[in-house]
Amino acid sequence: MGKSNTTLFAVLGVLSQGDCTGYEIKKRFDGSLRHFWSESFGQIYPVLKQLVKQEYAEEIPFPDRTRGQKKFRITPLGLDYFREWLSNPARAVNYRDELLLKVYFATSKDTDAVQALLEKERDEFAAMHDIYMEQSNLLDKHKEDEQYPFWMLTLRYGIISSKARMDWCTESLETLERLKGNGGSSHE
Repeated sequence: MGKSNTTLFAVLGVLSQGDCTGYEIKKRFDGSLRHFWSESFGQIYPVLKQLVKQEYAEEIPFPDRTRGQKKFRITPLGLDYFREWLSNPARAVNYRDELLLKVYFATSKDTDAVQALLEKERDEFAAMHDIYMEQSNLLDKHKEDEQYPFWMLTLRYGIISSKARMDWCTESLETLERLKGNGGSSHE
């Protein structure tokens, strides 16, 4: 398959769930996929053009067409290509975390600033965790859908990872409080 274009497969994935306009595809990325994947209009439309050219998708009649909108459908060839991609190993995640970078380079002089960053991070992940829990309740209404178990797998990842991040922030804040009590040194 060569070097994969994950945007291409992300768009094929959305089309595998039903016919869509470019705008509808973008709404999916901004909705249920936003916690782990994003694409811009500037990425989606060239990929749709490429998919049609390669016969992985086709433009379909669209009676409610406004302002030049086009609707797209995945072709059998596109579905085969997508399924082949699904069966291949995922590329390693290139993980970059600015908060961890800041914490790593901080010194005892930066304790207050790092504490503020950790508190903000904990609050943001608590809010995210709450959203995931609400989504879990909403998804429970779709238990009969064949994709439900897979949707829940990705949602559980979000729930577990947001909880882990909150726990790490709390533990780190407690450690920094102890350091402040020891005059900023980890040695007693």
